[in-house]
Amino acid sequence: MRRPDQWVSSNVSKAHLEFAPKQKPPRLQRAMKALRRTFSSISVLMMRFSRLPRVPLFIVGLLITLSLILPLQFAVISPGQGRDVLTSVITIKGAPTYKSSGKLLVLTVLATSPSSSLFGLDVIYSWIRGETIVLPRSVVYPPNQSAKDIEKESTADMKNSQDAAALAAFSFLGFESNQSKITTSINLADTGGPSGGLVFALGVVEKLTSEDILAGRIVAGTGTIDPMGNVGAIGGINEKLISADRAGASVFLFPVQNCASVHHIPQGLKLYSVATLTEAVAVLKNPASAKPHCTWQQIR
Repeated sequence: MRRPDQWVSSNVSKAHLEFAPKQKPPRLQRAMKALRRTFSSISVLMMRFSRLPRVPLFIVGLLITLSLILPLQFAVISPGQGRDVLTSVITIKGAPTYKSSGKLLVLTVLATSPSSSLFGLDVIYSWIRGETIVLPRSVVYPPNQSAKDIEKESTADMKNSQDAAALAAFSFLGFESNQSKITTSINLADTGGPSGGLVFALGVVEKLTSEDILAGRIVAGTGTIDPMGNVGAIGGINEKLISADRAGASVFLFPVQNCASVHHIPQGLKLYSVATLTEAVAVLKNPASAKPHCTWQQIR
């Protein structure tokens, strides 16, 4: 799994399928069931040892208690926020810019810091919340890197993503990057990782285009991007869907490579998978022209 964005204060061609909502049992119910089974197993275990002398019984109880309060090698991932990049996030100089009637949201995923401790009770609480996932820390963060190195790499990923987004937008608009006097500045504090690239590129295109591409809609998106405008896979897509829904988005753009990762679609949120920046702009201009990249079999 690709590492998600860091803790905040801790995406011509083939088009796409507009997905309808799909019902699944709430994760909270599944978590509560698992929790009940866990405590039931503990109760059975205690009953089995109830005939033991007090010292062994005390040891069993102590081991169970320690399993809840000792630090564990896990990380919790949860939905973050949606930030409108058309406000103060993207600044452009050297060319006229145009105001949009909509909002363009870059989404974050919150993850426990690589240097923080997670306890058994924290894990149980996270399962009960239902909107979080618990993963081994080695899946989220490289096991042989310090927290400082991880933060440094994440910051570098964000900077590279911003640079690639500007180049992709210039290329789409037909600007020669080595001759253009246009400069872009993207400022998104306390956030790292490369998954905002698609939204950053769309933001630059929207600001430099007289046509109001968003047309009053709240659009959210995620996906890495390269200077040629190719959109790449990201992590934490289901958490970002929740973030988009909470922020009031009606449209969600995501990488075609993440089709199989989508597990639940919030009611009223229209999803479009894209492979390039060109496709993303085409979908926003004319959603009815979208053709499927994803299949129903891929959306679980």
